[in-house]
Amino acid sequence: MKFAKSLFVRWFPVFGVVLLLIAGREWVDGRWDLPRLGFSALLFFFFAMFLNRWAAVWAALSLEALLYNISYVKFKATGEPLLGRDLLEVGQGMALTGYIDWDIIGFALGTVAAIVCGLWFRPKFNPKRIAPGLLLCGVVGVQFDSSGQFTAQSQALISKSFSTSYVFYNFRENVRQNGILGHLILSGETMHVPKSGEHDFYAEQLPAPVVAKDPDIVVVMCESCYTSADDKLETGMNQLKQAGFVATRTVSPVYGGGTADAEFEALTGLSSLALPGIDFQNFSSRYDEHSATLVSELKQAGYVTTGMHNYFGKFYRRAEVYPKFGFDHTRFVEQMVWDKSTGWPKDSAMYDVALAQYRAAPKQQKQFMFLVTVSTHGPFVADEQNATGLAQYRQRMDKAMNDLLAFNQQLDAAAKSRGREVIVVVFGDHKPALNEEFVSTGVLPANLFQKDHKGALEFKNHLTGEQQRMRGDVPLFVRASHAVAAEQVASNVAQKPLFCLPAALSRQTKATSPFFNAVAARCERNEDFYTTGLWWRNIFPEALYAERLFSS
Repeated sequence: MKFAKSLFVRWFPVFGVVLLLIAGREWVDGRWDLPRLGFSALLFFFFAMFLNRWAAVWAALSLEALLYNISYVKFKATGEPLLGRDLLEVGQGMALTGYIDWDIIGFALGTVAAIVCGLWFRPKFNPKRIAPGLLLCGVVGVQFDSSGQFTAQSQALISKSFSTSYVFYNFRENVRQNGILGHLILSGETMHVPKSGEHDFYAEQLPAPVVAKDPDIVVVMCESCYTSADDKLETGMNQLKQAGFVATRTVSPVYGGGTADAEFEALTGLSSLALPGIDFQNFSSRYDEHSATLVSELKQAGYVTTGMHNYFGKFYRRAEVYPKFGFDHTRFVEQMVWDKSTGWPKDSAMYDVALAQYRAAPKQQKQFMFLVTVSTHGPFVADEQNATGLAQYRQRMDKAMNDLLAFNQQLDAAAKSRGREVIVVVFGDHKPALNEEFVSTGVLPANLFQKDHKGALEFKNHLTGEQQRMRGDVPLFVRASHAVAAEQVASNVAQKPLFCLPAALSRQTKATSPFFNAVAARCERNEDFYTTGLWWRNIFPEALYAERLFSS
């Protein structure tokens, strides 16, 4: 009897912990595969180094559930899950605070309570708990190996031990296969810069155009700005057509968020899909000080180049990236008027600064401006009068378009007074995260989506090339002093990826380069985009990224 009791006392805690970790999966995401159980165990061992074992189970499950729900919030807002590198960019998450729900609050409180209780009832120090607890630290630590050698070995060991499979080109699928903990660890790796080498990208080029005069170029990348090509979901953005803009469509690489990846394509002429994660965020410190972009090439051709955003410069590390991409001047919300009580900064505050700088330049000084707005940022919420967030979205769009039209009118007058021709481009960086509204209005077909664990619509993990085009379809408008220039730019980007835009703009100047003539050749053909698999690898060789952005 004493033996049985002794056996029970010895083994009950072990089996109890295992059973709780298994049962707790229902609390987290309702899945029990080996990667999820394995990483949950590693997190438990970590907490068990300094907490009571039962509190360690509670803390491990609560923290995993918290991360899962934070990822869910990001996914709903941007179409992409939380990444390991995001945990090092806490400031980025401030833009998503409006999406926080009671699940996140509850699991956060649960995690804190578990740690407090575990410390209060902590056991005596046991050196046997140290080695298992440090396993997680070791696995996470090697992800920051800049050489990549230990990261590769670690991922191979993780794959063998926990049956993981790192799907680096599809993070939604990576979460599905490996669970949120495995996904965060695997996607937390130090991003390795592309390798240099030989390539034949320049073998196919369009002839350089004959340009009589370099125009000023002003590009407005409009946050979440959308209007349909038909009458399914029209917004105030259609007013641009009445103001003399030529309307067309382009394909953004992102949906609902991830603005910086759309920005990357619009500035570099390269696909953002080739580099994992948010490119600005992952490579800001590693870009060449003199990266080759549309901005830098215009700068070399005598343009004064300006990048502005009416939000914080640290967001997506723009303050660090913009100078490397060739911007002479940068302005962020810190140098603009912002009444924080009204919510997101008004676009008019940025336009006022842009106009002042444009007018102050010498009369014949060529100028390039890239302006990134923020006033139409989500979330878009329902209220007592409106069952969806579409009404609030329309209201923000109306105000944003009024500010934009006023800016366009004043810019036109300033250009004429300076004797300058000007091209103005306005495009939406991505669709707003209004999944249900897009389906109900017929903008997007229901077969692109599936129901998530809360019954809301989410994109399927695998979309065909045509479905990816529909997902990324956004409006683009062009106005120019000469109508033919506007028509040319609109035609050169119509139904094509966003990286075709800088090539189209470059070819409106005397500064166009072999690179942008080569991009233009691919865009003119428009046959190899959004096909099967990793299609971008067949267009942009890895060595081209190294040559353009990481040459030093």
